[in-house]
Amino acid sequence: MSMRQFALCGIALIAPLPAIAQNTASLSCWESKKNGTFQTREAKTPIEKANSGAAYALVTAEASTDSGQAQFCKNKAQLFYAKDSVSYRVVYEKPGLDDQGVGMRLLGWSRDGAQLLIELLTWGYDNDAIVSKSALVLDAATSQVRELPVDEAFQRLFGKDCEFDFSVIGWGAEQNVLLRVTKTATTTRYQQTFCVEKPTTYSFDQQRHVVSLSKAAAVSENR
Repeated sequence: MSMRQFALCGIALIAPLPAIAQNTASLSCWESKKNGTFQTREAKTPIEKANSGAAYALVTAEASTDSGQAQFCKNKAQLFYAKDSVSYRVVYEKPGLDDQGVGMRLLGWSRDGAQLLIELLTWGYDNDAIVSKSALVLDAATSQVRELPVDEAFQRLFGKDCEFDFSVIGWGAEQNVLLRVTKTATTTRYQQTFCVEKPTTYSFDQQRHVVSLSKAAAVSENR
């Protein structure tokens, strides 16, 4: 494949036409992990439509090399929204730091079409086993995106002396957001204390900024 290279502060940006991928949650400059062809790539989600408008996410992984031909990858995630489902514009953008991956998943509109639920993922390419996740909400009326204070809510529930991982599942009842909480990856570098022993579903209340066991999980716990 022929490609153009631009020298910028000693780093050459590899700039062919981006390879098109499907997975916006974990896009990288390599085909798999750090193997395969190294090049700039793009991934786009399907359009999420509601009576209040339409949105999609676009993630770019930009490949570059330095003068010693070391490879670097830097991601950027963008959310596009159009109230008329035609005139899309960027309403949220998360650029990664140097050699940092960023991903995005769209998890659907609320039942009334007022809010779009989003999961944002970030990781370092030097340690891509550690993925940080955030829950975001797009407000259709204002076109504003805000982060839900999920970590703070869990710290109030569990305390600060244990660790956990979470992922966003989707919408629950009454505009609540469902979250799946699991153990973090095990390590021998320090003594770990886990907040949960098995995967558990919690519900985040957007009004009160608190988390509680979802009804389904509570029923399972009581069996």
